[in-house]
Amino acid sequence: MPRMAETAGAFAALRYRDYRFMWLGQVGHSATLWMDQVARAVLILELTDSALMLSLVIATRLVPILLFGLLAGAVADRYDRKRILMSTQWVTLSTHAFLAGACLTGIIEVWMVLSTAFVAGTAMAFNQPVRQSLIPLLVPKEILLNAIALNSTALSFMRIGGGVIAGLLLAVVSVGGVYTLTACAYGFVVLMTAMMHVPKARPRSKDSSIFGDLGEGFAYIAGNRTLLMVTALALILFVFGFPYQQVFVPLLAKETLDLGNSGVGWLAASTGVGAVAGSLFVAWRSNVSRPGLQLVINMLIFGAALVAISLQQNLVLTMVLLAVAGSMTVTYMAFTNGILLQHSDPEMHGRVMSLLSLDRGLIPLGAIMAGVLVSNLGVRGGLFILGCVILVLSSSVFVIAGKRLARIGPASAARGHGRRASEDAATEATGHPIAVGAGDGR
Repeated sequence: MPRMAETAGAFAALRYRDYRFMWLGQVGHSATLWMDQVARAVLILELTDSALMLSLVIATRLVPILLFGLLAGAVADRYDRKRILMSTQWVTLSTHAFLAGACLTGIIEVWMVLSTAFVAGTAMAFNQPVRQSLIPLLVPKEILLNAIALNSTALSFMRIGGGVIAGLLLAVVSVGGVYTLTACAYGFVVLMTAMMHVPKARPRSKDSSIFGDLGEGFAYIAGNRTLLMVTALALILFVFGFPYQQVFVPLLAKETLDLGNSGVGWLAASTGVGAVAGSLFVAWRSNVSRPGLQLVINMLIFGAALVAISLQQNLVLTMVLLAVAGSMTVTYMAFTNGILLQHSDPEMHGRVMSLLSLDRGLIPLGAIMAGVLVSNLGVRGGLFILGCVILVLSSSVFVIAGKRLARIGPASAARGHGRRASEDAATEATGHPIAVGAGDGR
């Protein structure tokens, strides 16, 4: 059991005022994200009763990330990040309000579910790189991984809370009632973002264009082998791993385990339990010496968990294994984001983080593939195949590049530069210097 000081260290980033507001906004954003995921899956299954249509809705929401992800990174590095974040949040709030009205009035149709998924996905494409690139501006670099992990904790904790809330609501109210609550909750998210004080980015040269910024970003990333290796490895998780959450959890609940609509929320919450535990562990032990090697270890455990889920029918064991899977994915992403931010310059953070959008934008391919597997092999057969693919690919990466991944460290050589940048950002944000590693006292 960790000592009191170690426990406090797990929440070190929350000592900074503006990070707290961003974190609280992430809590609200994450709650509505998971409620939407459950409600949208239930809605499309009620309208179509088709696993392939469920996959299509997921793909429709994620395609904008592939289309606009890199552009979003350049925009994040060029313009006011707080304004961009608030704009995406207003768009997301509007989609929830529209779905609430359409469901409650009975005019909801499949095309509405698809179109709002695309609009919300476009907002998310800009939201993600902006939010991630804000974190280094709000905390010292020494606790950057802690801040990233706590950000993941908010997302993971609300995977439980959002899934449970959606499950409970669906037991007593309609899908329209769920979207009414998500629209109201998003007002809190906008308020938290409005209260943040964010340092302004350095002005860009008047001679540069946004396409020039994109070219600069590509050249920068191409010259950094660590960034290329980590984002390439993430392809395995995004394409073959993430469909377990969006496609297989709803189908396991409704078709295999016969848990009904509310069961979708409960199984989603199970993955959240593991995700919270995993992200808190990273926040507590944020000084992992070989985060690159940890990525492969996480992927192997994740693939084994998916195979195990596909081979048994016990509800309790299924929930435990889903918790393991959730833990592995969230810690994987925490280490990935930490490596990318620690091994890149602050003025490139938006474009570097948007590099993951190329990977994340391929999730629709995995979702459609999962739908096809389910249609031909059933829920368990499809999940078994995806789990085996992850195990084979991860093992191959370990054999081929294990030593190189093991050499990826916490970017200690860049700590001096990061420390100076963090202190400058803190001074500009609060109006007075802040000692790195100390709380702001507010």
